[in-house]
Amino acid sequence: MAWKAKGASDGRAARPTRGQLSSFLEALAETSNVAASARAAGVSGNAMYRERRRNAGFAARWHEALCEGFARLEAELLSEALVAPSGNVKDATLKSRAQKYRLGLALLAAHRASVRGAKLPGGGVAATQGSAKARLLAKLDAIRAQAAAESVEADEAT
Repeated sequence: MAWKAKGASDGRAARPTRGQLSSFLEALAETSNVAASARAAGVSGNAMYRERRRNAGFAARWHEALCEGFARLEAELLSEALVAPSGNVKDATLKSRAQKYRLGLALLAAHRASVRGAKLPGGGVAATQGSAKARLLAKLDAIRAQAAAESVEADEAT
């Protein structure tokens, strides 16, 4: 007996409702956390990823919400990092605190860069990977060409 998702007659999971999509996007804009946002909307993360692949408009709104969430997280991290410690605080505590904020900002920058580089509707992840591969191959070709030119110059000098 084949398993069937509730509300789907052909075995596929039902699509999220408009209300669930809106709730998801609101939570995503606040947290930048897909899994937590899906739970808040009452749907699975997989259902949201499927909807993003199916619906170009939703994918664009997802991207906007994610960018807004990253901006909020960055503002919160910076706000906390800029609060001057009060009272008698040990050097180890100050170093640990500084490291925590540097790490948080570095992780945020890495996630933001991956979102900026993402191809939106129509491009998908494969297009992003393809363009990254093309850039990498072009860099490798340039390095090989430079190495060959330096080798020729070295041979001519001897």
